Amino acid sequence: MTENMTKRVFNNQLVTGSAALLLCFVASVFLWPLWSSVAQAFFSALASKGLAAAGPDLGGKLVGAMVEGSFFWMVINTWIWLTLIMGNYGKTRFAKKQPMAGISYLLTAWILGIFAFLLLIGFIGIWWKPFNLTIMLTPVTAGDVALSLEGWEASNFFALAAILAQIPFVSLLQKWPFAGTSKQPTESLGVLAFSTVVTYIVWLALIVPSFLHLSIGGEPITSKPFGSWPAFVAFCQAFVLFSIMPAEGAEQYPMKLFAKKQPYVGLVGFLIALAAGFGLPPIIKSFVEPLQLVSGVPVYVVVASLELSVIVFMLAWHHLFDDYPSEKIITNTAIRILTR
Repeated sequence: MTENMTKRVFNNQLVTGSAALLLCFVASVFLWPLWSSVAQAFFSALASKGLAAAGPDLGGKLVGAMVEGSFFWMVINTWIWLTLIMGNYGKTRFAKKQPMAGISYLLTAWILGIFAFLLLIGFIGIWWKPFNLTIMLTPVTAGDVALSLEGWEASNFFALAAILAQIPFVSLLQKWPFAGTSKQPTESLGVLAFSTVVTYIVWLALIVPSFLHLSIGGEPITSKPFGSWPAFVAFCQAFVLFSIMPAEGAEQYPMKLFAKKQPYVGLVGFLIALAAGFGLPPIIKSFVEPLQLVSGVPVYVVVASLELSVIVFMLAWHHLFDDYPSEKIITNTAIRILTR
């Protein structure tokens, strides 16, 4: 059995985290424009006939949704699947040392994201025109472009459904009921398969009605959750914040205060996150709305952005700063968690 060793350049957690954060920021500044430029050129060539027929406004929206979708499916979804659920299983299969191990695993993630998109969205696209892969990837008419845009916008936020449904299987349920039942990767594959089914249901129930304008005899047959997309996203961000908090530095609190074993720990954590999803956005809104931080923008956009900022930094503190301060620095659990 091969044992992988990680060597730190700096001994101090804060210095290591700051260096990693700076490196991530600099990489993002260069990589995101590169990613968007390459994806834009690729999709513009692929959908050239439809874009020419639709005009610059509608065509620009479609290309933007395509570029966004490529990132969501190839990066966000695969991070959840390979890192959070699979625990980076097989990362050193093609290369033992960094950075080649990471680069090879990144390429594996991209391939998985493309395959998952073709499989999960393409299956529904057999019967749903907006998700038909021919219409989504190679629209010909202006009508095709309009359908393709709705399909891309709805399929892009499969990532949001994955965050809502799949992350709690790891952070709250701790991979129950599969944990400890078999050797890796079988255990994680069970979690991945089961949570993907749940994600599929959440996506169809909450995300699709937010984007697809469905009607029968002129009568709308769907309604947007929470009345608007920004309000729904604000709920989602608050839910995600409290569903990842136990695993991202809170050492399984606050749910450990109420339960000790699974699935009760996970169920309590889910109820806490659900309560936060309903209760936190109105509270934040009451503070943010009078400030009028951004004119002409729905206030729940500001609320959701603030919540997302907290989520991003919580993830950074956990993964880059190793949940500083450690138990060696602060022995009292409550003070340690609150400090983080």
